[in-house]
Amino acid sequence: MGFIDTLLKFLVAITFDVADFFIGRIPVWGTIFDIAGGFLGLWLWGGIGTLQFAEIIDITDQIDGFIPTLTLAGTISFLTRDT
Repeated sequence: MGFIDTLLKFLVAITFDVADFFIGRIPVWGTIFDIAGGFLGLWLWGGIGTLQFAEIIDITDQIDGFIPTLTLAGTISFLTRDT
């Protein structure tokens, strides 16, 4: 994976996490964002991206917006990649 590919993936992840912080706090929309984010994480980062699905546990949709899960999954994926 090249530098540009990784950078673009991180930009998508950060943008999604910022949107999740603001829009994801609205009930029902937060759950929709969590499900969509899980599939986005799977697409961006592979298996570690499914960590985003853990945000569904917060049924209030208030706490999970403060944790940038997709960005954290990307960081873990980046640090554990094969060189």
